[in-house]
Amino acid sequence: MIERCGFKVPDLMTRCWKAQLDVVKNFDRICKRHNLKWYACCGTLLGAVRHKGFVPWDDDVDICMMRNDYNLFIYYAEKELPYFIETFDDGNTFTHALGITRINNTHDANFEPEYLKEHYDFPYPVGIDLYPMDYVSEDYDEIIELYKYILAVCAKYKLTYWDRFDIHGVYDDIDLEEGYKTIEEVTGVRIDRKKDILKQLNNIAVQIVTRPKSDKVACMAHMVTGHTNMIFPTSAFKERLEVPFEDTTVYIPSGYDEILKINYGDYMIPNPVSPHDYPYFKDHERMVMDYIINNDYIVPKEYIADVYEEQKEILDQIYGEEYDI
Repeated sequence: MIERCGFKVPDLMTRCWKAQLDVVKNFDRICKRHNLKWYACCGTLLGAVRHKGFVPWDDDVDICMMRNDYNLFIYYAEKELPYFIETFDDGNTFTHALGITRINNTHDANFEPEYLKEHYDFPYPVGIDLYPMDYVSEDYDEIIELYKYILAVCAKYKLTYWDRFDIHGVYDDIDLEEGYKTIEEVTGVRIDRKKDILKQLNNIAVQIVTRPKSDKVACMAHMVTGHTNMIFPTSAFKERLEVPFEDTTVYIPSGYDEILKINYGDYMIPNPVSPHDYPYFKDHERMVMDYIINNDYIVPKEYIADVYEEQKEILDQIYGEEYDI
């Protein structure tokens, strides 16, 4: 266990960090091969500047790219990246807002010895949250409202046709056919009901947010979810700086100071609060815990340490004292 800013980082998390950075390194290789620019953003940018690595209470990697580079990366990655690429408009359970991509090294927990050896003894999926950045135009407010509506229709579609899909929010008041008609009327783009609806809606959304070059940029998917502190000067991304990050390096915008002040205010003062349920792999731990309880199966306690107390009485009977964490 290491300690940063008075925060004790569990060993499982530090192993998670190492596995995540392997994904970043492979991501970077493809970007360099095709001359694509990327930047650390959000908590990863903050960690690079303030800690030269991960923020102690952060558990993921955030990267952004301008829309053109992002589109090219998705094209090349589907052919060259040895990982799973998850987007909102395909048939998976990834619940981020429209337009954000998740790059994962695997879908499920893996306790095979060879896998654990290769991935720093970390059994759960790791990856990158990849955000496309778009130019902000004067009709920004109208774009955001339409973008939100398309996202809501997408969510309703998934709730209707994919029972396994779980998204935050209630969309029972949206009629899909009326939603399609509304989007068609506003955008002038016909939606073919016999073809892939989600991909069509995603394409429409991308067309909406793709604007001529301006003096401001933003991740629209962040904006629709209420993050109002995500509009930045285009000039902040004019150049890239390569800076230390744990045992490797990452790229950050040359205007990082202005960006971080917009995001966090006085960003050099640590605020040990994670923006989401820490650690992110709790749900995977719960699935493993349920499997342990319902099957003749056991793994070291450390792999379910974050959720152990939820079923402590049953697990204590299964593990016994010899399996202390």
